[in-house]
Amino acid sequence: MTNEIIFYTQLATIIGFIILVFVLYRLLVSQKDATIESLREKNDFLSTRLEEAQNQNPDVLVQTISTRVKVLTEELERLSSDKAKNESLIKAKEFELTKKTNELRKYSSKLERAQEIMSEFFCRYCNAPMLIRDYASECVEHEGRELDIDHEHIVFECGLTITDGEEVKKCGSPF
Repeated sequence: MTNEIIFYTQLATIIGFIILVFVLYRLLVSQKDATIESLREKNDFLSTRLEEAQNQNPDVLVQTISTRVKVLTEELERLSSDKAKNESLIKAKEFELTKKTNELRKYSSKLERAQEIMSEFFCRYCNAPMLIRDYASECVEHEGRELDIDHEHIVFECGLTITDGEEVKKCGSPF
């Protein structure tokens, strides 16, 4: 009788251990899946932001305004031929042309500034987009004092890798 109790106790312990291992495995797998899903969502979000930034490119605005300036200039020349009849209309068009020219200058300067800002997010050799930008801190001891050192690690789609401002791996683009 006691041997049977010991046997059943051992059997229950083994089954309990197997169930515990299975539960821990499922917990680990679900945690890994959640991490993967979180990274996938972050990647989708960043891809969407990049597409939006490309679609709202200031070049499109500058091109549109340049076309409008050209149309207004042509219309102004046409109206100038019949100056007596259209003098008030000419002044209105001249004012609109001046306004659009100023707007073009404003957007051109904004475009230049945006290109300056965005240049750090693209490879300086082939304009491949940045994939990773990580920062890490390191605590070292120097002459009896603890110093915190910050490190920056950047990886571009073409393979260019920069660590602390130094190129660790060259651009792999054939361009």
